[in-house]
Amino acid sequence: MIRSLLIPALSACLSLAAFPALAAEDENPPVFESLDKDKNGKVSVNEATEHDALFVAFESLDQDKDGELTREEFAKYQPRG
Repeated sequence: MIRSLLIPALSACLSLAAFPALAAEDENPPVFESLDKDKNGKVSVNEATEHDALFVAFESLDQDKDGELTREEFAKYQPRG
């Protein structure tokens, strides 16, 4: 009985805990320089994985489909908020 009540309650707490992290990500859009770890002037798809929303948008932002975002391509990123 206790177990059947505990699991849904724990699940609800864990899912609520994720919302502040998502909101914080949208409030603080990534900075090009902080994502460009190898300092080559581009953000690769691997570098973009640090920011979930950018990673999801990566394919549509990568206009020349070379697997990297230039500063100009990155500038078109508009996080949802």
